[in-house]
Amino acid sequence: MINKIVITAALSFSLIMSSFAELVPVGDDVLNEVSGQSGITLNAKIILGDESSFVFTNTSGKKKADATAGETGYLIVDELQGALEFEGLGFDLVSDLKNSGKSALQWTLPKKIKATNFKTTGIYISSTEEVNPGTTSTFLMGLKLNGELSLPANTQVSIFVVN
Repeated sequence: MINKIVITAALSFSLIMSSFAELVPVGDDVLNEVSGQSGITLNAKIILGDESSFVFTNTSGKKKADATAGETGYLIVDELQGALEFEGLGFDLVSDLKNSGKSALQWTLPKKIKATNFKTTGIYISSTEEVNPGTTSTFLMGLKLNGELSLPANTQVSIFVVN
């Protein structure tokens, strides 16, 4: 029995030692010959609790600290619950997009989005960060999703820097 343990340990140790690879410096001339794919592709599932909310702040292009109350508005998605799952969401930085000479952040929308009991009590436009229906907040709509949404293949959105 001890011989089997010793032999197994020796074989395991030899496999571990043979798996180490040596790192070798590579010059620019070699790297210039390498091609590959940039960007990332994500598959994810987001599960939200009963009191999750999302607040987007619009400050008319100013820093929040410099914007007046009249220049500040909020889009609030209140009390999100449920789950969203997506496959194939891609992000890539593209240079010389379609021979335009411009670079862009390019999103490839997911192939499908699956919603499981995904809902919100309301989406609001507000002058404050809190939801106060009838006073500072205007109700836009509620939302409830259950099911799968399939998108056209390789739907892409490109975002450019204009200045």
